[in-house]
Amino acid sequence: MSQTSNQDAIREICETVLRKTTPSRKEKEKIVQFCCKLITNLQKELNKNGLDAEVQVEGSIAKDTWLTEEKDIDLFILVHKGQNREVFTNVLNVAKKVVGKNFLEAYAEHPYIEAKVDGFTVDFVPCFKVSSAEHAESSVDRTPFHTQYVKKHLTEETKKEVRLLKRFMRGIGTYGAEIKVGGFSGYLCEVLILYYGSFINLLKSAADWKQYEVIDIENHFKGQEAEAKQVFSERLIVVDPVDKGRNVASAVKPERLSEFIAASRQFLKNPRIEFFYPKPIEPWPFDAIDKKMKSRGTTFIFLKTRAISAVPDVLWGQLYRSQKALIKTLTGCGFNIIRHNVWSDEKSANIFLFEVDSRYLPAVERHVGPPVWKKEDCEKFLEKYLKSKRTFSGPRIEDDHWIVDRQRSYVDVVTFLREKLDKDREKLGIASMVLDAFASSLEIWVDVEIKNFYVHNRDFAIFFTEFLEGKPRWLY
Repeated sequence: MSQTSNQDAIREICETVLRKTTPSRKEKEKIVQFCCKLITNLQKELNKNGLDAEVQVEGSIAKDTWLTEEKDIDLFILVHKGQNREVFTNVLNVAKKVVGKNFLEAYAEHPYIEAKVDGFTVDFVPCFKVSSAEHAESSVDRTPFHTQYVKKHLTEETKKEVRLLKRFMRGIGTYGAEIKVGGFSGYLCEVLILYYGSFINLLKSAADWKQYEVIDIENHFKGQEAEAKQVFSERLIVVDPVDKGRNVASAVKPERLSEFIAASRQFLKNPRIEFFYPKPIEPWPFDAIDKKMKSRGTTFIFLKTRAISAVPDVLWGQLYRSQKALIKTLTGCGFNIIRHNVWSDEKSANIFLFEVDSRYLPAVERHVGPPVWKKEDCEKFLEKYLKSKRTFSGPRIEDDHWIVDRQRSYVDVVTFLREKLDKDREKLGIASMVLDAFASSLEIWVDVEIKNFYVHNRDFAIFFTEFLEGKPRWLY
């Protein structure tokens, strides 16, 4: 594709995306009316309960950068700094009365609730009202200043560029700072557009980003980029315009950053609407799944638990922490993990997936002991293994170390997991909610034993099909 035709294609795609992502006037009016009504009701109840607090909308709704399909609203309840943090509980109790029973309580830096109201997902977030972002005690205290900054600097044209970027990010799977995604927040997208001026300028620059790229729109570290790299350790450094001590990109996982860079290059090279709106994944028939698993010559292990009642950020934090603990447990026993992932529909089941190179390990393992010059350690090693029933051969000296070939404690990964998760699960570092789920509902499936769950759960079938395909949907 020539450069001219490439540019024409990009322009046409962007125009199409904007038509699809920009909320209509009717939709805007509906959400504004809903927010006004909710704010009025909540403010009235707060006043009635003698609580000195101010309710306001934050986030993309307030900045007019949301995408037409988004139904999330951030409602902040600002209380005057100096009050005890117990006031957060008090204002949330009032919010609960306003929304009824359909809510979940959560805790980030302090408590908040997530509620379903008239088809919208509303986060009620208490925070302190502070004079400047530098005086913020938590990230949510800083949020109103983000809203003010973006509203002041965005134009009607750059709002369009933000929507293009958000839809691109969503299409390639890098949008959202929530724990499940670990991607680019809405505010980060807005700051990037303000810095680069347009969606395409950002992609062109991102295509050449290096590690520890520094973006400092307000020049907080002008001429001192080296200092910024000492202050922040993340691979992408976007200095917060309203607080020089914060990296707006701190939540972006290295994998999401790399995906955005790679997708930017691919889109500029071969622009397609699928970057914004990827084609839906059609799950493979299970016969194809079975064939694919067998062709790899490995073993797939699935640990399935019941649902965990928690807001998504808490749930995924628990799942990822547990995943790391399970990886450490498996590798510590000698099982080699080729790939791994975790799936949840957030309402009925969670599954930890591990592909190991073999279900079974050899009965013997080589164990390296101390170097000969560590006299006391050598004596303990010889005392342990000279007459041990687990010793197959040795101890012997190789180079300067004692070596022994000993019998493994476990050769079957399934037996190992069952015993560890039955008797020793509290010692493995697994998160508390997952620990409870394991205790009451753990099922372990191997390879084709996943069939029944696969054929009756389309969401999981899509996930596992994509896992086996093993490449981003935008890569062609």
